[in-house]
Amino acid sequence: MNRLLATIFLSITYSFSILISVLTKGWLKSETRRSRIIVNGTFHNPNWFHAHITPLVNSGYGEVILVCDAPIAELPNLIYECPPNWANKILSRAGAKFVWTFMQGFKHPADIYIGYHIFPSAVTALVCGRLFGAKVIYQLTAGELELQGGGWNAENKVMVALSRPSILVETLAHALMRQYDLAIVRGSNAKNYVLQHKFRNALAVVTGSVETKLPISDSKDIDLIFVGRLSEYKRPDRLLEVVAGVGHSISEFNATLVGEGPDRVALESQARDLGIEKNVTFLGQRDDVPTLLSRAKLFVLTSRWEGVSIAMLESMAMRAVPIVSNVGDLRDFAINGETGYAIDQEDKEGFINAIVKLLSDEKHRAYLATNARQLVVEKCDRDIVSERWSDILNNLID
Repeated sequence: MNRLLATIFLSITYSFSILISVLTKGWLKSETRRSRIIVNGTFHNPNWFHAHITPLVNSGYGEVILVCDAPIAELPNLIYECPPNWANKILSRAGAKFVWTFMQGFKHPADIYIGYHIFPSAVTALVCGRLFGAKVIYQLTAGELELQGGGWNAENKVMVALSRPSILVETLAHALMRQYDLAIVRGSNAKNYVLQHKFRNALAVVTGSVETKLPISDSKDIDLIFVGRLSEYKRPDRLLEVVAGVGHSISEFNATLVGEGPDRVALESQARDLGIEKNVTFLGQRDDVPTLLSRAKLFVLTSRWEGVSIAMLESMAMRAVPIVSNVGDLRDFAINGETGYAIDQEDKEGFINAIVKLLSDEKHRAYLATNARQLVVEKCDRDIVSERWSDILNNLID
């Protein structure tokens, strides 16, 4: 029943959005350029916010109106428009954000609407943007995962309710994608996927940005660090199994897990069962993640899906070597033998061998760490990404 309801709901939502996009001619359009952007999205932590919103604000295009759950950080030229609790209760979080985004079209007329993730934010941006005659940008936050099979494998309650791939929802999602004036992807896999499904409008690769000028600790006293939500999508349970495997070769090493999530209690129990309590530290949610990353030798991510992990990019800027699942676009940055290692997500022995090798070979680890930092500085420095956004936004409007 849940699958049926989710299929019907997503099919109707996508079909309606496509019709709005095709049939409306900017019924509420303002003819004057406003140098303003309206953004709809969900930002789970400050790092993710700064990775994406800060360079957008710093692009110099103009004022940014952010419709989200709650203010995160104050920035010049950034205005928050957050639905109140009563609206969330009556309309649902997604419904309230839709209404608030629509209201901004009257309150803060904009040239550009941006939505993160196909549902619900990018749908909201498309409908509102078309009604107000603006350009619309779709940010493929999770890459092709949010479109494949209708997005059934993505971290979204409605999509997860599909329970397995839906050809109907996937077909409509692809048709919806083709309505946007610009698609932003994180890397080469997502870019190829979008092109293969007949997207013919503007397409750009823009990673999240990181602050590359932060101090790096001289003491690399954390052997292995994980930063992320403690949930099935990140597969921290697999990480603990890898840690146990590393312990068979290296007895004295430590692994630090940063983040909270529904699986924390089960993971702590798993660590005890594996006999690795002395090797593993659960730090929970922290506000000093950059400092922790600067102390780490290796950054390990055993996720079953990613776009491009911001935490991975931050760790690379801090000279930590990434050893990550070969999913999404992670391998654009974790280049085997050059900047790190991208390993099949099911290959526990591959993770174990890579970790043991790098903890045992300081010279090779230092080589990879230097290359990793250089790559991120060249491609993901916040100032560079801000300039990239400036070019993209002005070309879209001109």
